[in-house]
Amino acid sequence: MLVEISTEALPSLRVLEIKRCGYGVLQSVVRTTSSITKLELESISGLTDEVWRDVILYLGEVEEKSLQTLSKIIIGGDNGFAITELKELKNLCGDVSIKGLEKVQNSMHAREAQISQKRLSGLEVEWSNLFDGSRKETLEKEILNVLKPHTNNLKSLRVVSYGGVEFPNWVGDPSFLRLTHVSIRGCKKCTSLPPLGQLLSLKQLFIQGMHEVKFVGSELLGTGLAFPSLEFLSFNDMQGWKVWSTGSDHVVFPCLQELLIINCPTLVEISTEALPSLRVLEIKRCGYGVLQSVVSTTSSITKLELESISGLTDEVWRDVILYLGEVEEVRLDRCNEIRYFWVSEAHADKVLVNLRELVLWSCNDLVSLGEKEEDNCGNNFLTSLKMLEIWFCNSMTRCISPKNIQKLKIDSCSSITSVSLPTQKLKSVLIYDCKKLLEEELVGEKSNLLIKNKNMPMLENVCIRSWQNLKSITELSYFIHLRELLIEDCPSMESIPDREFPSLTLLKHMTILNCPSMDSSFPRGLWPLNLHSLVIGKLKKPISQWGQQNFPASLVHLSLFGGSKEDDVSSCTQLSHLLPSSLTSLHVQNFEKLESLSAGLQHLTSLRHLSIDNVTNMKKDMQEILFPSLSSLIIRGFPNLKERCSRRGCYWPFISHIPNVKIDGHYIH
Repeated sequence: MLVEISTEALPSLRVLEIKRCGYGVLQSVVRTTSSITKLELESISGLTDEVWRDVILYLGEVEEKSLQTLSKIIIGGDNGFAITELKELKNLCGDVSIKGLEKVQNSMHAREAQISQKRLSGLEVEWSNLFDGSRKETLEKEILNVLKPHTNNLKSLRVVSYGGVEFPNWVGDPSFLRLTHVSIRGCKKCTSLPPLGQLLSLKQLFIQGMHEVKFVGSELLGTGLAFPSLEFLSFNDMQGWKVWSTGSDHVVFPCLQELLIINCPTLVEISTEALPSLRVLEIKRCGYGVLQSVVSTTSSITKLELESISGLTDEVWRDVILYLGEVEEVRLDRCNEIRYFWVSEAHADKVLVNLRELVLWSCNDLVSLGEKEEDNCGNNFLTSLKMLEIWFCNSMTRCISPKNIQKLKIDSCSSITSVSLPTQKLKSVLIYDCKKLLEEELVGEKSNLLIKNKNMPMLENVCIRSWQNLKSITELSYFIHLRELLIEDCPSMESIPDREFPSLTLLKHMTILNCPSMDSSFPRGLWPLNLHSLVIGKLKKPISQWGQQNFPASLVHLSLFGGSKEDDVSSCTQLSHLLPSSLTSLHVQNFEKLESLSAGLQHLTSLRHLSIDNVTNMKKDMQEILFPSLSSLIIRGFPNLKERCSRRGCYWPFISHIPNVKIDGHYIH
């Protein structure tokens, strides 16, 4: 990383753009010139408030009046940048953030900044988020009042941690004809909102952390048509908010498409006019009445996200879904009072006619999808539903999927014992950490199996992890579209039909990992002809006994895991026959006896990425594991290596040419 620049003066420099560099680069360059008219900074590491104040002070010593773009101004009190110095930046334009306004002790000083005379497109004003006895409500209102920007150019306004009780009149003034984005955040003393409904071009409005606001009504709307262009509205962390009413004499939110109400626990009453354009509704950590009130105002919602809705019982939910005829995506997160998502598929089919994606996450009382379930492969209900995901629903005991599901994922449902997939259109099935599943066989022709060969011809992805009872997969040849197969952490798994692998010509990604009961004949050198990546290891047969594997030339990514008690691999010469020259990426992990790598890797002339994990017995020097072709090197669990790989370490000459080096989680460069 470039940390410092030493150069002569740059008298003609006008535009300075520095991104993803250290703060020393910025400091070095600004000292060389007095002609900068535009400054753009992004992701400058080490650019703290203190460093920024130094940079600003230096810019103040040069021709400050010529500066046009300056993204952040930090008011420093007696020894820092004074707000009055903004007066000299006559050409200042673009987006400006003024922080530390609690240090301004006189509104006349803020007036001298002459913000109204600058052509700003974006303005952020920010006070300290510490609300104690030192805050002066009247003074802060006076300061915000004189910081009114020019009306013709402003597109974005952000007010943060303002300590006044009310806003000055200019906030919400309809003369700001180009203002499209407003954010008011952390203004904890304000008791009401400004009349933002009069901003004709406003498209996005964020209200957050206004704890003293108890009522939102006509004061926000203004007079006449309110929020004629607003498309996105978010209320967040409104701890004291109780009532939201738009009245009956206003036309409001005609274009509103997204509404977010988050962490408003005391909001109990909502009375709004119809929301004809609403498409996305997100409600989190609120009472069920908020949900009921909003959905009753619209029939156009296509995406619904709910989290931690208190009082959302089965009865309430049945009323809610009556308004969801257009909904396509539903996500319920920690809605712990719902036991069934629908009464029955037949009932849901009449109301959720457009539902495509359903995600249920950590709903602790959820027992099953339907209160009335029949394992009926012939039904035609919920034909629109294509994707179903269920996570951390620990009371759920079984899952019967609708017929047209294409993707099913069940993850960490600790009580589930059976899964039924009555579908011929299934493309992806992922079952992780469902340790009580009873089936012992995954694929075959038996009627009780999860995956039935002839019924699922379109299957592309099968991923199974931590299925304790799973013993075998008996047949795969029917799945001619299979692209990914993952079997991991299945301690009872004994057999897999590897003789059928060569017929699976589309299978490109395979993981067979930590199946210690696997038949000792596996692996025997039979693989999909177009295999692209393979993760394998921790099987019954130690890797040192595998023999020639005849991997296809298409294999470019290989991960080998040791860990078997019988593994005695001490040198990569014992692994060399497993490593095709086509590899561009190699990961080696948990070979505790491995002492040397290089002896078995010289033939990997295409290797670009090398990762070594938990190989604690390595004794050879760093140069033995390096290749001129490497573009990344990741090493974990190699004692005392980080210091040796630093710029002053003994291994630096051997790794300095590699663009990306990461040791024990830390990037060296």
